[in-house]
Amino acid sequence: MDRSDRVLIFLVIVAVAASSYLATGRWRIEQANRTVEIIVDADDVRLVAATSGNPIGELLRQLREAGVGALAVREMTIEDLAASGRVMAMSTADETSLITPDGRLAALIAPSLAARLPQTTIRIGSPPPVVTVGMPADKLADVPALLRPEDIEAARAAGLRIIARLRNFPGASPAAVEAATALAKQSGARLVVFDKEEALGFDGLLATTADAFTKQNLLFGFVEMASQRGDVGMAKRIPTSVVRVHSITEADMLTMTPAVAVPRYARAVQERNIRAVYVRLLTRPQQEAAGANVRYVKAVADAIRKEGYRLGPPAPFSAPEGWPPRWARGLAALGVIAGGMLALRRFIPLTAAWTWLVFIIGLVLGAGVGAKRPDMVAPLGGLCAAVAFPTLAAVWVLQRARGPGARSPLGHVLRAAVQALLLASVTTLAGALLIIGLYSRAAYLSGVTLFTGVKLSLLLPLAVTFVAVALDLPMRLEPMPRWWARVRLRAEQFLRQPVTVLVAGVVLVAVGALAFALSRSGNQPALSPSPLELKFRQLLEVVLTIRPRTKEFLLGHPALMLGVALALRGRRNWLPLVAVLAALGQASLLNTYCHFHTPLSVSLLRTFNGLWLGAICGVVAILVWRWLFDRSAGGVPTAGLPALQERAPTEP
Repeated sequence: MDRSDRVLIFLVIVAVAASSYLATGRWRIEQANRTVEIIVDADDVRLVAATSGNPIGELLRQLREAGVGALAVREMTIEDLAASGRVMAMSTADETSLITPDGRLAALIAPSLAARLPQTTIRIGSPPPVVTVGMPADKLADVPALLRPEDIEAARAAGLRIIARLRNFPGASPAAVEAATALAKQSGARLVVFDKEEALGFDGLLATTADAFTKQNLLFGFVEMASQRGDVGMAKRIPTSVVRVHSITEADMLTMTPAVAVPRYARAVQERNIRAVYVRLLTRPQQEAAGANVRYVKAVADAIRKEGYRLGPPAPFSAPEGWPPRWARGLAALGVIAGGMLALRRFIPLTAAWTWLVFIIGLVLGAGVGAKRPDMVAPLGGLCAAVAFPTLAAVWVLQRARGPGARSPLGHVLRAAVQALLLASVTTLAGALLIIGLYSRAAYLSGVTLFTGVKLSLLLPLAVTFVAVALDLPMRLEPMPRWWARVRLRAEQFLRQPVTVLVAGVVLVAVGALAFALSRSGNQPALSPSPLELKFRQLLEVVLTIRPRTKEFLLGHPALMLGVALALRGRRNWLPLVAVLAALGQASLLNTYCHFHTPLSVSLLRTFNGLWLGAICGVVAILVWRWLFDRSAGGVPTAGLPALQERAPTEP
């Protein structure tokens, strides 16, 4: 380590200090918003009330006492009104007559349709009340008419807030969007959760919908994992009005028990910044349906309170005016550049002059991005940090662990391995803090804006670490021609190694395992956990509260400790493959902090649990290796990838 390295480390420390200030501010924002709403569906309530023989008002009162704060009310379409017998639709080729004996209902339908269909002729006649719409019945069927009025009245009588379930429909116009949001506001709703598969106004009127929400001071309920078309676009347009919602689908509730559903809701609140849980009631046949659902809802409420949250109307995450300060985010970006230079110098022996020239170029490029595209500073800086710091952590500790080949006492090896794990993890956490600093705006806590390049940030550290260890880069300054000659020699030796069946089999298994791990990463993994793995996860959550990541404590951290033991012993034959697993653990550790909707306290506890469990697994791995493969005192390589031959490189 030379003077340039020490200056770069100092810059990283300054940047980490600034990012720690930003992380503290984010923690305060998270702690200030710990109110969660429990919502039940009006359709579910009516069904349970009918099957149990309880009046709807009485059931709603019991649910409110159990912890429910709001009732979700859907819009009724013309087809719904006709199916329920409230209106009779008679259609000609050009118009539809809606006949109803309820004059009050006709008085509600007519102005609602007039507002939603401003270009359509609408007339009211009598007796009986008839609403004539200049549109054929098949086109009118899907047009929403009104929020179910008796559900609204029942919610008000029970002292519950109203959640409006607005829906999109073919041919919706800006006037229809304005009318729907205005009616939602008039009903007393503050939070809107879109119904069916699309956001209101998808896809050409999302901007109009967002403007209407702002005008009516409505909040948007962003249902995680629902994949409603247009929900992300809507949330990005009004990021300060987003409330994260978690729900279990009606289909899943047909087979899911309360014992599984209750901890799922509590975990969503605790680990993913959920501020509204949309609880679907138990509608399958059972004894005492009303009582079972009241107990179910009470269990959900108790589980949420147990995690330290209170029940009440939800609110978006908000920050004080001027947060985050630009100077702190600027220092975080500076730290990313300094960390990138430290990582680069572990591979290429840059002189001080070249180091600072490249550093200045990075500063100029970063300043240009900040001036021209400030929205790209966080994505680009975050991706650079996610690649540079895990790579730096894994390669640095393995380079530092080079040993002469003599068999060291077990205590010395274990101490060096644990210290290396801690040093690597601290280095990676420094990068994680810089990412937290770059993504420190309160709007990121809603989880709408995702980290850019998740799979790339997992793959690149593995590839670069493999190259560094396979080429045996020594982490020391030397003339560039000599370094280049060394790289060519090592690459030639590595590529000309004979491949045995054993080596080929191990490499194939390793590649398959890495592909599996990468397929399980990201915001929408390609593969879902198996039932056995889900049970294992549940066990860890019960024992540890916050479950550590499997690829950290079972793979990455033990591999890093074993890699240090191999390097100390001079056993480099399997070290490149072990180093890849070590880099996977560090990349996964940093990736934990790229889920911005996860509270920092949860991520820190997840990291801590992964470290101490990984250290135990690493000790076991070293003990097994020494017992099975390292009993001799000599430094002869064991079976595996053939060791590279030492030979002095010649000058080109």
